[in-house]
Amino acid sequence: MTKEWKRIEILGDIAIIGIPFNANYDLLYSKANEVMKNNKYVKSVWGRFRDTKGDFRLPTYTHIAGEKRSETIFRENGCIYFLDITKVFYSSKLSYEHLRIASQVKRGEKIINMFSGYGPFSILSAKIGSPAVVYSFDINPYAYYYMMANVGLNKTWSVIPIYGDAFKKIYSVDDVDRVICPLPEKSREAYEVAKQKVKPGGIIHLFTEVEVAKGEDPVKKALNEYKGAYFGRIVRSVKPYLYHVILDIKVD
Repeated sequence: MTKEWKRIEILGDIAIIGIPFNANYDLLYSKANEVMKNNKYVKSVWGRFRDTKGDFRLPTYTHIAGEKRSETIFRENGCIYFLDITKVFYSSKLSYEHLRIASQVKRGEKIINMFSGYGPFSILSAKIGSPAVVYSFDINPYAYYYMMANVGLNKTWSVIPIYGDAFKKIYSVDDVDRVICPLPEKSREAYEVAKQKVKPGGIIHLFTEVEVAKGEDPVKKALNEYKGAYFGRIVRSVKPYLYHVILDIKVD
């Protein structure tokens, strides 16, 4: 099995192949057609590079085979989601964290999700935790559109989608019991804002980017950088010595 074929995700009726730097494109096109032949429900195959760029934190995609369509519907953790992979951020590596964080939500809580995307943290939290409200911000108009659609698909009416810059609009909503900050590249700024909006004893779920020296533990380093941090876990390796880490932080 080649490096190209080790990184494949099935999302609804779309297959996504991770493309390494030195990709064998002839083999990639061959394998894309093979996956469609062996999986009749897959109608389109896309390649995804490892970069993320812009304010919307989107990777670069290229169409490889099948229908040139990037919208799909898929299920995750008992919820149904509608999205366009080229217009909103998606990562299967976050599925575990969607469920882990949502499982901590208590009935009647007020929650802020600073960077909601198409809605997976917000919608799953609403569905299994029964919070009073989940204020869900995103600056990407496409993310706002798909989040609105997904709230309707899942009937999670406690989720309130808010279009705009969370760093500016967050002050227009109530103080809350829990803040979710799933944007590692802006973790420092997000943490300072979240502290202002979470009630004493509340929780911040902070995704942070950690660069380490050889042999250094990224989780330990992250835990030591934030007062009140009591849990940490590596979400993914971005490149050698650079990691995305999730922290749970209790605010005194």
